[in-house]
Amino acid sequence: MQVIRNGFLSLLALGVLTLEGHAQTLVASLECDFPPASTGDWNMAASTLQYYIDTARGWRVNEDSFSFDGPANITVDGKDHVVSLSITISRQSGKANKTLSSEGKSLAVSGECRKMESSGRKF
Repeated sequence: MQVIRNGFLSLLALGVLTLEGHAQTLVASLECDFPPASTGDWNMAASTLQYYIDTARGWRVNEDSFSFDGPANITVDGKDHVVSLSITISRQSGKANKTLSSEGKSLAVSGECRKMESSGRKF
């Protein structure tokens, strides 16, 4: 186990998970709560989401934050859309900022994250 720096999520212990066909990768599991958010174009219900901070899957681990920028699939009014997803989670406070954007529309929401107790996967 490796402990990263001091602070709220910085005390998060990271384990080594061997992925089939990949080198060993550091993975942390976080659970984040987001309140409802809306714009004139999109609405997002309150939700609790689980994120696996897996560097092999595009997450970046910086001194102060975990971050992800990439594509995501969402359903709006029964239609599937590919959007750009940007997430930044502070390692000091656990605060999270998430932005979805597509075709000139965007929706930003702030939430809070905590270490997730892992029962199905070993970290």
